[in-house]
Amino acid sequence: MTAILNPAIKHYEWGDFAALPDLLGVPRDQKPWAELWFGTHSDGHATLQTANGETQLKNVVGDLSFLLKLIAVAKPLSLQTHPSTAQALAGFARENKFGLARTAANRVYKDEAAKPELLCALSEFQMLCGFTPVTESLARAEQNGWHELAQHLKLDGLEKTVHWALNEKSLPTAQNLPSHLQVLASLYPNSGGILVALLMNHVVLKPGDAIFLEPGNVHSYLSGLAVEVMTSSDNVMRAAFTTKHVDLNEFFATANFVSETPRLVSPNEASHDVALYDISSAPFSVQRFKVTSDISLTAEHEVELYLCVQGQLGSLHQGQACVLRRGENLNLTGPSLVFRVWGDPTF
Repeated sequence: MTAILNPAIKHYEWGDFAALPDLLGVPRDQKPWAELWFGTHSDGHATLQTANGETQLKNVVGDLSFLLKLIAVAKPLSLQTHPSTAQALAGFARENKFGLARTAANRVYKDEAAKPELLCALSEFQMLCGFTPVTESLARAEQNGWHELAQHLKLDGLEKTVHWALNEKSLPTAQNLPSHLQVLASLYPNSGGILVALLMNHVVLKPGDAIFLEPGNVHSYLSGLAVEVMTSSDNVMRAAFTTKHVDLNEFFATANFVSETPRLVSPNEASHDVALYDISSAPFSVQRFKVTSDISLTAEHEVELYLCVQGQLGSLHQGQACVLRRGENLNLTGPSLVFRVWGDPTF
């Protein structure tokens, strides 16, 4: 019998009121549905039914090293970054020493893990990701009349310009904003984060596209529906565009201010219907199946999660996930689209 998971539902303010309920086929409830968590993280346990009743997934498979999510973005997320393993270990110990409760609103380090992330778009997905080269940002600033921003870039370089923008309490919003930043400007008028956003890459993913975010990458999700896989961590350093706790010291301590091209991930297609998102530096693996006929899969790793995002996989409906242990089978029926995720046991 397939062990269907009941995800932890996150009703964050930026979530979409319709996308996830509609995907699951459940009534809309006038709440924003931001994320569904399929994992064992202490801030959001998935559960499943056993012969003895409902229990946490952790009690069946132990702690997973990865966290699988469905994410629906209706309003922009915070400007944020995530720590490396060394930074997370040190920060978690430091906040414990200060006596901060894990649930405290001003706690930044919720666990001891780094947080690399792979995002696979299910709809058009827009985001800000990393910084464009300073020469490009400077030329764009001068062309559009963002004179103060251009002056700081010339004199101070990228990191100090970001520091200036985020530490000023009331900055006039730049004129001639590109269309993808106009919602941000309407939600957060006079925020220095708008000036930072002008220095960043605007990425638009099509359904099926994927992007990998290393720890330290500065980003903000703007809109869209996606599957997201990461280490089992909830460490977020926020700098702007949020009502949650902002910690600029930790943001600057963990952020990468080197100009970079967004790391788009092209799946390695073993066949037309099977693709592996191969990322050597990630402590997890993600495979996508386009199921067109009845097939049976056997779990090859200690624990595997399967998430159906389109159609029906036998007893597994779209929006649902299940867990398999090594050697267990899952019968898939088409047409459907499913993601298979497993962790690196050496992580």
